[in-house]
Amino acid sequence: MKKTVVFGGTFNPFHLGHLKLITEVAAVIKPDRFILMPTHIPPHKEAHELLDDTDRLEMCRLIASELQGVEVSDYEIKAGGKSYTVNTLEYLHSVYPEDELYFAMGSDMLISFMSWYRPERILELATLVCNCRDENDRNACEAAKSEIEAAGGRCIITECEPLVCSSTEVRDLIDRGERIDGLVPAVIAEYIEKRGLYRD
Repeated sequence: MKKTVVFGGTFNPFHLGHLKLITEVAAVIKPDRFILMPTHIPPHKEAHELLDDTDRLEMCRLIASELQGVEVSDYEIKAGGKSYTVNTLEYLHSVYPEDELYFAMGSDMLISFMSWYRPERILELATLVCNCRDENDRNACEAAKSEIEAAGGRCIITECEPLVCSSTEVRDLIDRGERIDGLVPAVIAEYIEKRGLYRD
């Protein structure tokens, strides 16, 4: 049975924390395919300063071109509206009916997971894989994992070195005219500069 990992998010912009999640989860799951899925409209959080779909999709494609086994899907963007994970997983299940699906996320998403739209169906379709941002989140992640398993789901928490980085921090630095070295991959920094993104 093949393994497919999907990692969704606004990627506004894509940063090194996202890259670390990809490498950590891929090392643990060893998937046959790893799909980056930029959202159209995120249902779980306010999307401040959300870039046009085209730019966020292109950033994901630039990253995927540098990573073996990673591809990009525009399914959620083409679907329009709010990007509900359950709909995405139903779609992937129809495309890869024999695959074992995994849904990758950061600790903030895992902690709020049971409040998502149709979490029980998500758990029927996929195993959750969480990459904790730092050790401070560990207890909360373990508690969320216990709740998910009590609901009949499967959840894997990967071990990782702390890397605290957020898209909000990157956007704020750009807005102030400061450098973002060490926060985003070089190819993303070049794209942001070339396009003049996140500048008022």
